[in-house]
Amino acid sequence: MNFSSYNLNKDLVNVLKELGYVTATPIQEAVLPKALKGKSLICKSETGSGKTHAFLIPSINNLDLNLDKIQVLIVSPTVELASQTYDFSKKICEKLNIGVRLLTSGITKQENLSSLAYDNIQPKIVIGTPGRVEDVLLKNNVDITGIKTLILDECDMLLDEAYKGVILNLLDVIRPKQRLIFTATMKNHLISDTYKFVGAEEIIDINKKDKVNHNVSHHFVNLKHKDVVESLVNFLNITNPYYTLVFASQKTQVEKIYNALNYKGIKCALINGDMESRERKITMRRIRNGEFNLVICSDIASRGIDLEDVSTVISIDLPTDLDYYYHRAGRTGRNNKKGDSYIFFNDDNMSLVNKLIEKNKNISFDYYVLRSDSLKKVETASGKKKQEKNEVLEAKIRKEISKVRSKKVKPGYKKKVKVAVKKAKAQHKQEIIKKNLREKRKENSLKGGYGN
Repeated sequence: MNFSSYNLNKDLVNVLKELGYVTATPIQEAVLPKALKGKSLICKSETGSGKTHAFLIPSINNLDLNLDKIQVLIVSPTVELASQTYDFSKKICEKLNIGVRLLTSGITKQENLSSLAYDNIQPKIVIGTPGRVEDVLLKNNVDITGIKTLILDECDMLLDEAYKGVILNLLDVIRPKQRLIFTATMKNHLISDTYKFVGAEEIIDINKKDKVNHNVSHHFVNLKHKDVVESLVNFLNITNPYYTLVFASQKTQVEKIYNALNYKGIKCALINGDMESRERKITMRRIRNGEFNLVICSDIASRGIDLEDVSTVISIDLPTDLDYYYHRAGRTGRNNKKGDSYIFFNDDNMSLVNKLIEKNKNISFDYYVLRSDSLKKVETASGKKKQEKNEVLEAKIRKEISKVRSKKVKPGYKKKVKVAVKKAKAQHKQEIIKKNLREKRKENSLKGGYGN
């Protein structure tokens, strides 16, 4: 459905069209009609589905342009995500002459405060991380009486113990009329708790319809216990991907891989939670400017960060919380482009591999073994061939069981069934042996006929 079909300001529709946004995604189609009416919503949708614009568009549309006050507050769990949301909103708001400000670490508190009245233009939208929003908006003489919409992006992270107190304080002090809560992988019981916690009117769960981004192909790669760094270099040389994100669960592992690649002269960027926010911001800017086509990162970069044209995601390991795998894989296959997600593993962590496969029966995984010069495709994660169903044997088993079956269950029935199955298998085996012997005799007779 086109944005022009909604009850949106014509200038906003024209700006969206100018920026390349013409048709609403499924999450936007579900959210827009309700959010435009001021409803409070909890919205769950897969990574890369267009959640950011699902809350930006109605929020910008509903602004009172004659009211010089902050009217919309957007809270994000990380500096990167807040900065990304700010960049998206700025592109729209600048063309509509609407003030928007970013409050994060990496910018001094005084600069944050000054920016709220920059050039005497009162911003109508403020975006920031929890701690900085609380420090700047609630602990200073900032007028927050005009805030009518509070948006919590990646809410499952914001309601973690680290931020929950701040979010409670914001809700209590601001008391916004509209609360828009967005998440990609919040568990159902947490959604119910959040529903009561924030006082939402409705839950929109696009994930119930289709959790999987079908633009992403998923692959397991068995390293056969070879060194991870050497395997990664080997894999990159074999596949030669266009633009790659490499994820590891542990920060120490992320740094080890980054340092090892640098030592080998392979140009790459590093993103992890231990970096100073200013350093992370500079690195993200360099990445977006196209200086790197290989980025090594911890799961902090898997939450909502939108990097254009990522062709390949590599998980050096699987995260303990398997929902994070979706966040990782969701960095590729965006904007209707195809992408690949590769998961490195060894035989000793097959339990986690099997758990992911079992949990996601709607994902079609394929399997490879990493060789020194190639990726060899295999049928299963273990490398063993799938056992084909023997329909002839199955028919024989059914026939033998039917001979001992009766309408009434008699004593010793289970034992009789076992004997019948054993008999059918023995007969089948004998027939195969006889068939092989016949074929061998025939082959020998042919050889004799040609004088061998």
